[in-house]
Order: sequence, then structure tokens, then C-alpha cells
Amino acid sequence: MENNVPKQREGNHSDSISTRHFATEELAKSYFEVVKERLFDINHWHKYSGQEKAEFTLYDSSGSAVERLPQLGDFVKIDIPGPGNTTGDGFDWVLVEDILTGNNDHTDLISMRLRPAVNPLKHKPDTAHFFDEVATSNVVIIRQGNAISAEVHGRNEKPNVTDVNLIDKVRNTFVAMGGFFGASKIQWDSFTEGLIR
Repeated sequence: MENNVPKQREGNHSDSISTRHFATEELAKSYFEVVKERLFDINHWHKYSGQEKAEFTLYDSSGSAVERLPQLGDFVKIDIPGPGNTTGDGFDWVLVEDILTGNNDHTDLISMRLRPAVNPLKHKPDTAHFFDEVATSNVVIIRQGNAISAEVHGRNEKPNVTDVNLIDKVRNTFVAMGGFFGASKIQWDSFTEGLIR
């Protein structure tokens, strides 16, 4: 079953995968529904992200904060520890670009692709994220038989240093380099473990 993760073409990549096994396939199917609820509850992702956690808030396509399931075209505001992104009014922003679900006899899958995006609260075309717009974060939940895996696959990760001011260039480079050297990976490892815990 295809999870829709883009191919790695440029920049860096990361993979965080956590797996939990259950005594029976029926127990795994039941718990998959719990993990699915956690995945779609973006406003509470911080509960699963470890101690140095980012805060996530779901916004609709018109820029209003919402408490509901994510939809294509929604935005997620990310408040990461450390200095903020001035283009994003102190935050990093991603777009909910793709949501894929599928199942067959012994497999259930949910995949959500997030891509660096503009700040929906401003009417400017600049990407408000430390990675440029070619990067993606792909969150995948898959049940195969009696096992559930929570995965985050970062692809084509490059610092956002074009079309932003000097302060954001410096900040984005440092934050992205922190991601390259493990800070982002640690966050996603904690997140995948938290989703299936």
C-alpha cells in the first residue's frame, strides 16, 4: 500500500519510525483507531512530542484557528523553542498538502503530508518556515497485521534563505542546521513514540 512520501531529490532527509506489537490483529485494529485520533488532533500534538516540544495549532485556509479534523488546504502554526520566524510573526507555518487513507484485509494506512507555507495571516508570498517550500514532513500511521508503526519522513530539507530578510536567513539556517544535526530528528522520534505509546 502506497504511503505517498515524496522521493528524496535534494537537501537532507530524516526518518523516524516507532512500532508497537499487539497480541492479536483485533487489538491492533482497535488501537489503530486511537492512534488515528491522535494524528488528526493536531492542536494536541505537543502531548506526544517530548520535553523540548513544539506547539502546534490548526488553522483553516482563511487563517482562522480551528478545533476539528485537518483538511486539505489547512495550515499548521508551529511554535518551536528558540527564536521565532519574523516572516511567520514568530512562528513557522506548514500547509496540509495531502491526506491519504487506505486499507485492505490486513493493513490500515493514514498518511499526511505537510509542506512549508506562507503565513496565512499575512498576504505575502514568502515561505514562513525554516525549511524552503521543497521540503515535506510526511506523517504515516500504518497497521500491518498485529503491528502499528508511526512514522515521520522528512524529505528534501533545505534552509529557507531566499526571499526572506537577513534576520530570518540567519535564524532559518541555524534552526535548519539544528534539524540536520539531530534536533528535529529527536523531536520526531519522541512524537512517533508518543503517538503509539
